[in-house]
Amino acid sequence: MEDSPAEDRRFEFIEKYVLKTLKLKQDRWQKCISTDDNKQVIQEFLDKPDQMTLVVSLNAAGHLLPTIGFPATVKNKGVYFVKRSKTALTPDSMKSNLVYGDLSYAPLDQFSALVEEVVVPLLSNGRNHSEWPQVVSQDIQRHVHSLKTNVFVVSGQVKGKTLLPLPPGAERVEQAALERDKRGDVVDKSIIHAIESVVIEWSHQIRGVLKKDSSEPLLEGKSPTPHTEINFWRSRYADLECIHSQFKSSKVTKMAELLDAMESSYYPAFKDMLQDVLAALEEAKDICTYLRPLQRLFEDLENVEFPEVKGQIGPLMHIVCLVWSNSRYYNTPARLIVLLQETCNLLIQQARVYLSPEEVLKGDVSESLRKVQTSLDILNTFRLTYEEKRASLGQYQRKGREVRPWDFHPLMVFSGLDRFIDRVKTIEDVLLTAVDLLKLEKVEFGGIRGRALSQQVLWLHQEFLDTYKVLTEKPYDCLDVNNTEFEADVCEFRCKVEDTDRRLGAVFCQAFDDASGLEHAFKVLDMFGSLLERPLVAADALDRYPLLISLFDRELDCCKLLFNKHTHTQEELGYTPVNRNMPAVAGGMRWAQQLQERIQTPFSMFRYITHP
Repeated sequence: MEDSPAEDRRFEFIEKYVLKTLKLKQDRWQKCISTDDNKQVIQEFLDKPDQMTLVVSLNAAGHLLPTIGFPATVKNKGVYFVKRSKTALTPDSMKSNLVYGDLSYAPLDQFSALVEEVVVPLLSNGRNHSEWPQVVSQDIQRHVHSLKTNVFVVSGQVKGKTLLPLPPGAERVEQAALERDKRGDVVDKSIIHAIESVVIEWSHQIRGVLKKDSSEPLLEGKSPTPHTEINFWRSRYADLECIHSQFKSSKVTKMAELLDAMESSYYPAFKDMLQDVLAALEEAKDICTYLRPLQRLFEDLENVEFPEVKGQIGPLMHIVCLVWSNSRYYNTPARLIVLLQETCNLLIQQARVYLSPEEVLKGDVSESLRKVQTSLDILNTFRLTYEEKRASLGQYQRKGREVRPWDFHPLMVFSGLDRFIDRVKTIEDVLLTAVDLLKLEKVEFGGIRGRALSQQVLWLHQEFLDTYKVLTEKPYDCLDVNNTEFEADVCEFRCKVEDTDRRLGAVFCQAFDDASGLEHAFKVLDMFGSLLERPLVAADALDRYPLLISLFDRELDCCKLLFNKHTHTQEELGYTPVNRNMPAVAGGMRWAQQLQERIQTPFSMFRYITHP
């Protein structure tokens, strides 16, 4: 359907402003509206009263992209259109009912520049409010300075820096200090009051910086990795350096001199604040220096395939011990516990990626079991390496300086890892059960009741497949330790498997009792194989093992009778009876060999039986 002229005029208004502001050619706009989705977004903004905002910006590919509402992040310059009221737009109301303008890719910087270069000079100029009452003028100036200060502080926070705002009339501070040095005049009390007020504000800012701790993400229930710890101290060091450089600036130095000269009660607080910053700066510098070697190791740990992580654990823990024994500020339990907990989180994340929660129970059982056992081996290796390093910290002693022991409880480090290991062990148990019971498909009996027993086993196999399918097709994350639904489902799965094991034990007993002889009995044992190691099946099979001894004893008696009969016949005939066409000596040896095999073959089978 063709657009009406009215709609064309509305689109044309937006087109002209966008192309003019962003300095683009018309073909960019044509490409934009040639896409149905983009055209629909603009159309809805024009026609729907509740759509109040339209933003048109350039994406990474350089194409115009219209969006409803302000985006969370803008990487390129854009244009915004905001309705003054909730109404549909007409060609005649476009100008009167729209507020539009440029949108910077750094809106905070743009706003900061607007405040600094337009708002503050305009409203701080006394000539602009010469006719206002003094109270109003002072109130306006106070609010303007507050706005300037807040924008200054927030812009620093966005960049990860703590910026200390100067007091109003900061340009008068150096002049006041200079006049006092020359003539010893009394300084204007308003200047001292402004300095004291800003010192109070600085103390709140700096206290907030010094109170920050790298353990906060862990205390909030998040799962940070060691990169969070390293980045925290790097950012803290840069922030404290920024604060220290501001303290050393000429204006702040003059402010401190004025406070000291006027014997202000805030001067000791200012000195203490500076000392706290220096102490924290020294701490951050020391920790950054010693954590730097760990950064490369953690990056290597992330980049290698998870099965190769096992070889990285030893060197990593060695460097951790060196940091503990050499750093002046990182050798406290609180610091080390945070680092080791985050290392556990990193290993858990990598194990999750390697196992893939969506595939670990749905994929090939043997392959999944191999991955699960590999993961358990790596996670347990980390735990074991920790214990080894904990016991051998004395070897890191240098220059007679004693190394502090790791006297905190391991549970403070490994509580999360232990829960994850328990969950992986649960999955391993499920997979081992599947490996065992999927073998039922190949079990087939002979004998009189063989067909009936085979049918029972086939039913058991099908029932297990249905039970296993119900468990594996659940939509939740089976590796999430907070998922209690999985634990309930596994409990139900185990109850059904126990019932299967009991019935399987009964089938084994029937098949064993129907065995016609020792050879047949061993075939039944071989057919069940590892299924006999399952506790409930093993309990039923336990009473059958002594019967094997009885059957073997009976077989030995039979062999003894054959041997006695053979030797008796030899004595009567005067020669050894042999098979037809066999020489006398070779035939006798062959007969003895066959008798020996009849005894040794079942006897050798006993070594494969696990029985108390």
